[in-house]
Parts: sequence; C-alpha cells; structure tokens
Amino acid sequence: MRYFKTGGLAALLALSAAPAALAAAPQLAVTLKPAAAEGVGPNGEGIVPFVDVTVEIPDVAVEAGAPLLRLPLVANNVKSVADTLTDLTARDAAGPVALTAKDDADRPAMAYRHWTAARAVKGALTVRYRAPNTTLANPRGAAPPLELRTDGGGFSGAAETFLILPEADAKYGLALRWDLSAAGPGAAGVSNFGTGDVTSSGPLSADDLGATYVMGGAIHRYPEAPPKQGFFSAWQGSPPFDGRELMRWTESLYHHYLGYFKAVGTPPYGVFLRPNLVNAGGGVELNGAFIGTFDQKTDVKDFKFTLAHEMVHTFVRSLDASKEDGPQGLASSWFSEGIAVYYQNRLPLRAGMITGDEFLKDLNTTAARYYTNALNGTPNSAIPDRFWADTRIRVLPYDRGALYFALVDGEVRKASHGKRSLDDLILAMLDRRRHGRPMDHAAWVEIITHELGPRGKLELDAMLNGALVLPDDDAFGPCFTRTTAPLRRYQLGFDPEVLIQPKRIVHGLIPGSAAADAGLRDGDEIVKPVPQDMIQGNQQATLTLQIRRDSQVFPITYLPRGETVQAYQWARRPDAPANCR
Repeated sequence: MRYFKTGGLAALLALSAAPAALAAAPQLAVTLKPAAAEGVGPNGEGIVPFVDVTVEIPDVAVEAGAPLLRLPLVANNVKSVADTLTDLTARDAAGPVALTAKDDADRPAMAYRHWTAARAVKGALTVRYRAPNTTLANPRGAAPPLELRTDGGGFSGAAETFLILPEADAKYGLALRWDLSAAGPGAAGVSNFGTGDVTSSGPLSADDLGATYVMGGAIHRYPEAPPKQGFFSAWQGSPPFDGRELMRWTESLYHHYLGYFKAVGTPPYGVFLRPNLVNAGGGVELNGAFIGTFDQKTDVKDFKFTLAHEMVHTFVRSLDASKEDGPQGLASSWFSEGIAVYYQNRLPLRAGMITGDEFLKDLNTTAARYYTNALNGTPNSAIPDRFWADTRIRVLPYDRGALYFALVDGEVRKASHGKRSLDDLILAMLDRRRHGRPMDHAAWVEIITHELGPRGKLELDAMLNGALVLPDDDAFGPCFTRTTAPLRRYQLGFDPEVLIQPKRIVHGLIPGSAAADAGLRDGDEIVKPVPQDMIQGNQQATLTLQIRRDSQVFPITYLPRGETVQAYQWARRPDAPANCR
C-alpha cells in the first residue's frame, strides 16, 4: 500500500538540493521524549507508555478566535491521538495561551481537530503535550500502519497521527530532536531523514511533515552504525525471522532499484519494520522511506514481496494529483499500486534474488484474487468512495492494475519486435518528472498512445471502466503459460461495511454462506477488528471473528469462500528448462 500524499525518493532528493529554499522558510522545531519502557508486552518486552512532544513554531501572527493549530482526528482510516493526548499547553512571549478545540465531521480520509486561541498570538509559540502509545488494534479495521504504536521496548508512528501543526498551510523546515534521557541505555531515535537529531534540507508542506515517520526506544538497527546517506533500517518488536538477514537482502534489492530506475543521488533511505495486529504482512511508503509489518505467522519469503512492493513506491510514486483523483489519490491507485505489484516480483527475479517458482506463486496470488473477485467489474471511478469499506474493492487497484501493466508490456514487446517493453514507458514517465513536466494521467495517455496507437487509450479506458483484463498467454515470458484452475470467490458472508463501523454489529447475513453455516447471526457484535486483504488472496485461509452475543464472547471460525469459478493462472511450461526465469 502507498500513503497517497507523499513524495517518494524524488522528494527527498529535492529537499537535499534546496538549502536556499530552507533559508527562506521558517523552521519548525520538534522534540520527542519517549518515556521509559514499563510493563510486559506479549513477548516479555517493555511497553513505552507515552511520548512527550514539544513543538516550537516561529513567526506566528494569529488573531483571537482564528484557527491556530490542527491535528487529524482520522487519517487514512487511522485514529490519531487527538482524543487521548493529555497535558496540552501553548505559550508565546506574552504567556500561556488558552486553547479551544473544534472537530470536523468524521470521515475515513481526513478529518481534523482545530484549536483556536482566546487571544491574539504573535511571535514564537511553544506547544507541549503528552501523546500516548497504543498496543491495541486499529478500532477502524484495515488501515496503513501509521498510528503511534509501542511494543518490544520501542515505539513508532507517522507524525500525521500525533504531531500538532500550525493551521496555516505554510511550508516549514523541520528540526527533529530526540530527548532519550528517560528511554534507558542503548535507546535510539530514527526517522525518514536519518538517525538521531536531523534537520531537513528543504521546506516541507503540511502533508510532508505529516508523512514523517519516527521510531525510537529500544529498537534494532541495520547497519548498526547508520550511514549519513543511502540505506538504513530499524525495527521494533521480535519478528519471526532474522531481521538483520532480511535487511541485508533488502539493501541489496535497493541497490538494484537504484540502477534500474536510474536514480540520481542517494539521500537517506529508511526501511522500518513493526508488528501489526490487523493485516500483518502489508506496508506503506512515506516520503522516500517505507514501513513493513509482520506478526508471528509472517512468512519471510512472502514478506520479501511486500518490501519489494513498497520499495517500488519510493522510486515511482503515484501520478501527479488532479481534481478528478478523489480523496487520498485513490482514483489513480491503479497506477501506483498496479506498477508496484507488477514490479514486486519482476525486479527481484531479474536480479536473481528470488526463484522462478517464488515469482510464479506471487503472480498467481494476484491473478487468483482478481479473477475470483466478484467485484472485479467495478469501474475505477467507484473505488475512492468504497476503498475502506470492502476488501474486494480495496485490492482491485493492486490486482487489476498489475495485470493491466502485464498486458501493456506484452503488447509493447510484440509491437516493437522485442526492442521495447513497459520498462521504457515507465522510465519515460519518470524522466518527465525529473525534468519538471507533469507525470499525470494525461502523460500516461500520451505515452501509451504514442507506443501502441489508439488501441493504447482504448484499452486503458476499458480497464478503468471495469472490463476484464487478460494478459496474453506469454505475457510473463517464455518460461510460463496461461492456464485455468477451479478457485472459489471470497465471500465475507455479511455486509462488509460492518467492519469499519465504531461498533461492529452484523447485518446483511447471507443465508447459506459459510459465515451463516458457522453460526454467525444478524445482531452479533464483532468485538475485534479482523484482517481480510491477505486472507482474500489465500484460498485456504480461515477467518476468525470474536463475537459478543447475550453478554457471552466467543470465536466463530469459517472459510470465507463462496462459489467456484474457473480462474486464470500461470504455470511453468512443460518444455521450459529448469533454470528458465
């Protein structure tokens, strides 16, 4: 998954090349002071209960009653600390500033808490408060791993979920400081911008400030002595794999990507790992860094594809925003998520870092999820409004987008007699951005039409309107061929919007579904959020709901599958040599 307002590797490069712009921009000073770890976590490790936050804002000039500060209530379906922070104070040269809060209406994309001051505020303003770390699953269900979370003696989160910022949309330089005096020996603090105290090399928008990711406390790092430029990684908790070995693999892949995407410069490039109680195994990209998540059942071979996927986001990013793109850029996620899924197995295979069988397994997971998806005819225009409400909609930009790019790759290769491929088109898009030209939907239409003629735009429009995407038999190279297999559709068994409600009361139960046969009833309360995205891609994965009925709490487990359909898959050609990839 991609966090849709971020700038990727190119944004960090732009920042590192803009000292003059920073000199003209005011600087926001943020100090994070994590508490000492206490208590016992699930693996016998400490929990960091809170982080004390100090925000120093220069050059404030706000009249009494005018908007002064803000913090999202909800961002990307993630609750912030707005309702749980304590000890909030504000002070300027004239003394304490009394604050009054007012909230926007709730919505999954972005809703804010705004603070106004009882009097005029002028000059430097210092804001202090205590932000609690959570150990609980996101109450809103599936969402990117952005919340301020603690486990394993460490904590992490995206600034958007805990950092109070000025209401004004001015750009600020960022001076991020760590006070680890209470965190104990060996504690460290890292962020997108590097290890320890850092200062951004250029001004940041409110979106970029919010997309700053931090991790601190008793955390693990690779390399142990982090470089000032290039790859570094940090993780909290106890993954069920060798974190250091996995990060060595990821660092090697990063160097392949640098060459493949023709990246210029090597700003700090952070990879963060942390546990996830809902939808473990996923990830998110934030301003040229990315976060991967795990639980104790995470398979490291599968997890490598998550890391490869998020890394693509840092190099390619999404299409430039447009008015038609909808909230969070979700209407263009067919491009950003589709290309990330397309390359997440292609590039590691080319680099010799996965086997042909591993490539095939990942490809077929995508194909199975798409061709069994009962909603795979949903037009792209309907995705933004339903993205968080239904897992079948949420995965559609990933799966349909990836297969669309595979279709395009095959057609470009045939039209050029093997001289060109999708790679040339993506590099042409990136070259536009490097030279200050739009990398937007219109640019893709221009490039695909130039390459394939009118057919290019017709196929794009058909895909966006919900037509089934079917790459050619040989779309994935000479080693593999298209086939079919009997697979079952994913069926939750009740209205999927139940799972994003504050109180999850089952309704719309489908008679005869696996959920109904397992004993679920309309009116049951689901007391814990449940993952679906990964389960949807696994034909054998069961779903367990913790149900409250008549004051009793008990589990109901079932296989969330419905009718069987013939779904397209790819298999190794019988005559392909063993080393064919």
